[in-house]
Amino acid sequence: MNREICYISPISIHSYRWIEAFRRKGYRISVITDLRTWIAPRPRNIPIYYLPTLDRANLHCRLIPNFVSIRKILKKDKPDLVHLHVQHHYAPAVYFSHFPYLLHSWGLEVLGLHHTSSFRRILAKQAAAKARKIIVDANCMKQIWNGMGIPENKVEVIPFGVDTDLFNPTMNGASIREKLDIRKNDITIISTRPFFKHYNIECLVKAAAIVTKRHENVKFIIKGRGPLERNIRTLAEKLRVFQHLRFTDPVPYREMPQHLAAANIYVSPSFIDSTSVSLLEAMACGLPPITTDIPGNREWITNEVNGLLYPPKDHRALAEKITQLVENRNSRRQFGRRSRQIVLEKATWKQCVAKMEAIYQSIQRTA
Repeated sequence: MNREICYISPISIHSYRWIEAFRRKGYRISVITDLRTWIAPRPRNIPIYYLPTLDRANLHCRLIPNFVSIRKILKKDKPDLVHLHVQHHYAPAVYFSHFPYLLHSWGLEVLGLHHTSSFRRILAKQAAAKARKIIVDANCMKQIWNGMGIPENKVEVIPFGVDTDLFNPTMNGASIREKLDIRKNDITIISTRPFFKHYNIECLVKAAAIVTKRHENVKFIIKGRGPLERNIRTLAEKLRVFQHLRFTDPVPYREMPQHLAAANIYVSPSFIDSTSVSLLEAMACGLPPITTDIPGNREWITNEVNGLLYPPKDHRALAEKITQLVENRNSRRQFGRRSRQIVLEKATWKQCVAKMEAIYQSIQRTA
């Protein structure tokens, strides 16, 4: 008899992929969520329990009612395992219900723990301590948990893997280039990070202003949404680089490979990251990556071997790295080929699902 897994998670493309993977394997899945991102598909043929969304304004009056709702749902459904994604604040509702759970950390909620309140740190550590296992997507995240006193053997590293059949170098992006008025001989850089502070899209826009003064045939696809979009567009106009930029909205997951195929170089200017799924997808498509020199990126990029690293927030250094690849086609090919091989070796979706299933089964044996 297949096990029942209850996911407590925002419904994003990340959680959706895990949910779908195990639904297709025959697991009985249910979902408790208080948030769904607009681009995430709705999981099919499974019960979904929607809670009111928490925010700073309503946290004091909504958190306890959501706790109560979660406990009632768990008591009714009696799952074999709870898979808690990201939301440390819901952990007490799970462990006081006496269900085994694993805690899945995605990035910022752990990377930012040293800069948050004591209450949040205590809550996060308690959530980790009570979990049967902690899943992280990067070794730098594991080191943070270990530094907080969580045993090393309790934390497993599993990246959000890539469907390397879907994300591959044979995709044709010609129609996307035509739609965006990018000529055949233009060298195109793509960024797929949202417009939030820590993704630092402003750095890329400033670098673009420098690069395009030297190379007028360079175009930038900046794909995303977020609260800083107006500021970023204003900056582009102020720097007189707007005509070289192509702002585009996010697209559904299965359409992303074609958009990556429209580019020659991938850039991620984020100054806080664990393992970036966007980076792995670009690498799987054979794009040479330029990323910030931070621990999460160094787990995947070796400078001058399969990509280029630059100091975070340094737009002049980023401009130099972009120029280096614009002017060196052989490096672009070599870096792209090596990057795809790294993903094939370490981060295919099949590999990552198999690792997660092994953890599910190990918790079943010890429950």
